[in-house]
Amino acid sequence: MELKEYTRANREAWNEVMPKHQKVNKVDLDTFFARPGFVIQTDKDVLRMFDKISMKGKDVIHLCCNNGVELMSIKNMGANRCVGVDISDAAISEASERSKKCNIDCEFIRSDVYELPEHLYNSFDVVQITSGCIGWMPDINLFFNTCRKVLRPEGFFLINEIHPFSELLPFDNSEVENRLQIVDKYFHDGPIIENTSLDYMGGEQYDAKTQYWFVHTISDLVMALNRNGFRIMDFIESTCDVSAGHRKIEQLNAQIPLSMVILSEADGKIGN
Repeated sequence: MELKEYTRANREAWNEVMPKHQKVNKVDLDTFFARPGFVIQTDKDVLRMFDKISMKGKDVIHLCCNNGVELMSIKNMGANRCVGVDISDAAISEASERSKKCNIDCEFIRSDVYELPEHLYNSFDVVQITSGCIGWMPDINLFFNTCRKVLRPEGFFLINEIHPFSELLPFDNSEVENRLQIVDKYFHDGPIIENTSLDYMGGEQYDAKTQYWFVHTISDLVMALNRNGFRIMDFIESTCDVSAGHRKIEQLNAQIPLSMVILSEADGKIGN
């Protein structure tokens, strides 16, 4: 399949599930963001990275922003221009509606991240991606190249993501009794193709549209950063589950990496 075919299919899968997510959390999120200055982020490692690069006054773009609540929180922390991009029409519609309702000045754009409008290039001090972004990317090197293009010189790239090691372990909805049993491989030659529920909010089971998930290893990520001229400033692995799919393992306190935070700076030449 061509890259565009993967992203088109994933767009349809996300448009299908977003109304299910909204049934669960839309009212609560509207209530939370009606409070002036509300910030949804609580992870101490992420907040430390925010302090490290000082988000106040920064121009920030959040790629794969979903319903925009993390970006709206960054705006509430004092960021300047805030732009969110997501492939899902339903997610962007929700984000735009909430930001207007709560009077939080963010711009939301419906776009495939591989086809960003060029007026966004060289326009931001910080590009952020968060949980459940990287796995939808068929080409990680090309995606990180896009992240580099939207940044100004010496801009920051903040990744708060699912740790690829967690992909080896059973998800909460698995019937496997041993939560620490290895049930999948680390290295994949192609995408994981599924029609399973994407409703991690309400847990509704349904026959979902076909979706394509890509497991990128740590070396894939590090080398993609390197090739695109990013210098890693900080890299933290954590036992916290940011996927909403490994809560049972998190509760075991098994000291297994379930998530990671990577902060890098655009300060080198783009390689091959």
